[in-house]
Amino acid sequence: MTGHLSHQCPQCGAPVALEETDRIFSCPFCQVRLFIHSSGPFEYRLKPRISHPGTLIHVPYWRFRGNAFVLGPQNTQHKILDSNLLAVDNPALPPSLGLRAQAMELSFVEPTTEGLFLPPTIPSADFKSRLLRALPGLPAQRGPKLTACVGDNLSLVYQPVFQSHELVDAITGEHLGPASIDPSEAQKAPGNLKFSSTLCPKCGWDLIGDRQSLVQTCPHCDTAWEPGPEGGQPITPHFLHTQEKPDIYLPFWNLSVQARGFRLQTWADLIRLTNLPRALLPWMESTAFSFRVPAFKIRPGLFLNLSAQVSLYQPEAPALEILPRTPLHPVTLPREEAFQALPVVLGRLAPARKNLFPKIQGGSLRAGEASIEYLPFVEGPREFVQPEMNMAIQKNALFWSTTL
Repeated sequence: MTGHLSHQCPQCGAPVALEETDRIFSCPFCQVRLFIHSSGPFEYRLKPRISHPGTLIHVPYWRFRGNAFVLGPQNTQHKILDSNLLAVDNPALPPSLGLRAQAMELSFVEPTTEGLFLPPTIPSADFKSRLLRALPGLPAQRGPKLTACVGDNLSLVYQPVFQSHELVDAITGEHLGPASIDPSEAQKAPGNLKFSSTLCPKCGWDLIGDRQSLVQTCPHCDTAWEPGPEGGQPITPHFLHTQEKPDIYLPFWNLSVQARGFRLQTWADLIRLTNLPRALLPWMESTAFSFRVPAFKIRPGLFLNLSAQVSLYQPEAPALEILPRTPLHPVTLPREEAFQALPVVLGRLAPARKNLFPKIQGGSLRAGEASIEYLPFVEGPREFVQPEMNMAIQKNALFWSTTL
């Protein structure tokens, strides 16, 4: 599902091939290594393949790649999606790019990109809502349901067209109909893309981490950083202690929320809300509850199961002065997308969702604080095992997750 990109190195100008999920730009020619950052959704374009005397205009399409969930009172549906949809209201334009975004090479949109660009007029939330009305290939669910689109990538892909007295597809040369785009609504290339240094802002050492990872670490001063517009932004990762020597650490988002329309602040609130089969104890009334969800890509069913299991365990993971030298699995799910998953995680925690729906109807979950927690896993013949939780993840599931 990962798309391919081509981009010129900002330092030496050499052509560099990237994966769409890369968040570190690494040039094999001049050895520069840079954070890739965007102030909004990442914006890509398909390059024109024909010449035409008309005005070159780029038409925006929302593209979602990730997991989609629909939880009804009785059924749980989920699917891995790579879908796109026209982001402007113009019936003359194709409603979808089809497989072009997956099959053709993409390029970043930059301020110097030629042509005009139509800004999206259909919000990304409307695009996701349309995706969730009926998951492709699965029967539509009626009645109350909890839904979520949880992706590592929500982006804009621009399709080039030429407009004179008619519209012409700038890739195939196909005539799309009479001119229907108001040029006054278009603008020059937005250019939200920015590259920044991957040197540690604290000590100047080279940060290390997988090229897809949203978290990079400094082995010199034991700090961790997220990419930002001005370089790395400091974060404080937490690590669960284990008696056994771990072979890998897997990252989870620890997410606190503010519930509206119902109570969900403490453990006691969670038990009353979901009817979990647990006795209410005095400490539960004053102990805050927070969600834990994987901070890495994984199959949707496994994503829900891991979220439920770790959320109910509530690991105590302190910050460490010296970061472990054990390999850290890359953080590939942004915190914003992790928060999007919480309604369906809440539904997964309820033994009987039909009793949950009346309690949360009309309510919502508002994002609060977020932190990264790394859980230690011990390698077995076919799986990685978390000893404290008696939890296992198949190696194949973790390996194939990097290709989602």
